[in-house]
Parts: sequence; structure tokens; C-alpha cells
Amino acid sequence: MKKKKILLIDDDEAMRWLIKKMLEKHFEVDAFSHVANAMKHMGLYGRPDVIITDIHLPIIDGKDFLSNLKTNGLYADIPIIVISSRQDEETKNQCLEAGAAEYLIKPFDPEKLLEIIINLSDYSSKSKINI
Repeated sequence: MKKKKILLIDDDEAMRWLIKKMLEKHFEVDAFSHVANAMKHMGLYGRPDVIITDIHLPIIDGKDFLSNLKTNGLYADIPIIVISSRQDEETKNQCLEAGAAEYLIKPFDPEKLLEIIINLSDYSSKSKINI
């Protein structure tokens, strides 16, 4: 069976490496430090099954990326998991209202992330995921 594709965006190199290593035995993981390279990759290699993004990113932050992606007809149905060190409810609610499927706070439970991805990637072919 073909592995599901995960697109990971985090400007913290250690966090990117950790998440990629944790997930790559189950998924095909492409990791990027900023949104522009991730978008270019999607344009060249196709849609991922799930996107994982941080909020604090260079050039375009994760909240703007999330809002833009969810209003883009081509990528709007891709489930997005936000992983952030921001613990305030306002930020979490803004991300969920903008279309994030899940919001995890760093440090996060790797098993929880894996469980979320498996659940979301099972539904990624459907037009809309209700949260």
C-alpha cells in the first residue's frame, strides 16, 4: 500500500527533524522551513494527505497560510494540524475557526499526533472534515 503524504512546515530545524523522524516510518514526509518552498513543492509534486504547520514562520506566518489555503479551492480540503508553542485560547480558536482540523501545543505527545494524522488521512479524500 502506498504511504500517505505529509507536508510539514516548521522553521525550527530540530523540531522539523524530530517530527519527520517520528512520522517517516508510517508516512512519506516532506519538510520545509517556510511556506513558499512548501507551496512550490505542492505545485510540483501534488497534494499531501495532511499538512502540519507551526504558527511562527518566516515571511508568511502559519495563521495567514492556514487562512489562504482554506480559501483556495485547490487545497481547501486538505486537513491541517497546527503545532505551536502558543498556549492561549484566542490563538487556538483563531486557527480552528480558520479551518485547522487540530491544534497541538508544543511540547506535544507524539502518539497523539500520530493518532490525529491517521484519523485525518482516512478522511482526506472527502470534501470537508467537520470539527
